[in-house]
Amino acid sequence: MNGHTISFAENETALERSRLRVVLFTIGINVAFVSLLAFAPWSDWRTGLALNSLDNALLLAHTIRRRDRVMLHLLAFGLVVGFVELSADAWLVDWTKTLDYSLGGGLMIWRSPIWMPLAWEVVTVQFGYIGVRLFEKFGARGLLVTGLLGALNIPFYEEMALHIHWWRYSRCKMFLHTPYYIIIGEFFIAIALGFLARNVRAARWPRTLASAVIAGLIIFVGYAIPHLLIDHVRIFIHYRVTDE
Repeated sequence: MNGHTISFAENETALERSRLRVVLFTIGINVAFVSLLAFAPWSDWRTGLALNSLDNALLLAHTIRRRDRVMLHLLAFGLVVGFVELSADAWLVDWTKTLDYSLGGGLMIWRSPIWMPLAWEVVTVQFGYIGVRLFEKFGARGLLVTGLLGALNIPFYEEMALHIHWWRYSRCKMFLHTPYYIIIGEFFIAIALGFLARNVRAARWPRTLASAVIAGLIIFVGYAIPHLLIDHVRIFIHYRVTDE
């Protein structure tokens, strides 16, 4: 009995290491890929689709090879988040008019590039898994670190997105080419992904899918509130002062 228990624990530890390796590998590939694409004037929506297809292939290969039910649920969790997040994109494009995807062209889902749900799936797996690992080890401090990683990570990708013709922002206050409301939103979104990804550990579909819908809605709120406070309220005050 003890031998069986030790063997099971060792297998779980090995699986956790394998999970972490593949997640970190996708992060490394993404950083290298978008950095190189900054020098490719031909980049458009196809490169976004290619990168996120590669990420998914790596994550799926791990899932199949290791028969990893937790990773399978993480992928489903991320994909549902990606589709729910489309409402946030549509709000940013049509209501705030700060987000513009026309730069990359290509096929669209609602107001987003066709590959955007896959992109959010990968981001959700990355920050969800890293966040839950940090939370399990350090508690609330681990989630805080996850949020900081999200806030620090996003300006790099937003800057690169402009250069590689994926999207751009305008009509809002920005740090270089990244809106302040996006940076603040990513801080809270990364925390939420890490916190909600705990439910994926149980590998039960109702919990996984419900958590994914909640996470997708949090993305909407995570962008909407900072935007309203930073940009919309500022514009409203400006017009009130001008009128007076």
